Amino acid sequence: MRRSSSASLLAGAALVGTFAAPPPATPESALSLARLSLVESTVERARKGGGWQAAVEGASLDIGEALRTGPSAVARLELPWMSLTLSPGSTLRFPDAFLLSATLEGGRALVDAQEREALKVVTAEAEVRGLGRAVVRREGRATLVSCLAGRFVVQGGDSSVTLAAGRGTVVASGRAPSPPEAVPPPPSQGLWPGGDPVYVAPGEALELRWKGEAPAYQVELLPVGSEVVLLQRDVVAPPARITVPWEGAFRWRVSARDRRGLEGAPSADGLIAVDARP
Repeated sequence: MRRSSSASLLAGAALVGTFAAPPPATPESALSLARLSLVESTVERARKGGGWQAAVEGASLDIGEALRTGPSAVARLELPWMSLTLSPGSTLRFPDAFLLSATLEGGRALVDAQEREALKVVTAEAEVRGLGRAVVRREGRATLVSCLAGRFVVQGGDSSVTLAAGRGTVVASGRAPSPPEAVPPPPSQGLWPGGDPVYVAPGEALELRWKGEAPAYQVELLPVGSEVVLLQRDVVAPPARITVPWEGAFRWRVSARDRRGLEGAPSADGLIAVDARP
């Protein structure tokens, strides 16, 4: 049976409060570079000079360490002034170097720095720094950067471009960044579930729907009232089938990707309530 009470959905947001507010820092993590505030599915960590081991939520990371996510995993790193969310199939490293930075060796990272300039994100092709919210992807021998909010500078070789919100660039190996271009608009047609929440049981398959003709999309799931991404998927076309293992109130949204792979801003939120009761 599907119920549709927005009041009940918002009241249920407390059930996912643990995702919205990370636990207090321990003495160890207070002195570290970053803290691993979310581990969903298979995430591995490599200490300086060591091999890969299972990552633990709440652990601290420091210079010289690395993190990688499995094919369906998400990880979130909290720094004192910003956060980095790694999508499935991503590898991020904090090089043991004089200048502090984060190296995205492959995959997708969501950079969120609202109060101070973000830690510089480096790939084999580009360097990205700025203030606001941006998506950095490394696919093959190219880096794709989309500015979703604020302003970011992308440097490739001796050239650089500045991205305002809604603009993106592609940096191919050995080339300068492409001129800033508009990223795809948010999908707006046929979004389901929409503002009227759909109720499902934990682990029950749910088909997310929308209309559009973009070459690809990315879908993400977040708790109501939080910007912590719990699930992220790249899909070729709608619909997208997901399962949510947790009880509580969630929202989903979808972004389009253009033929070059640049990602646009997300759509309006659709609401999902996960309730184990019959």
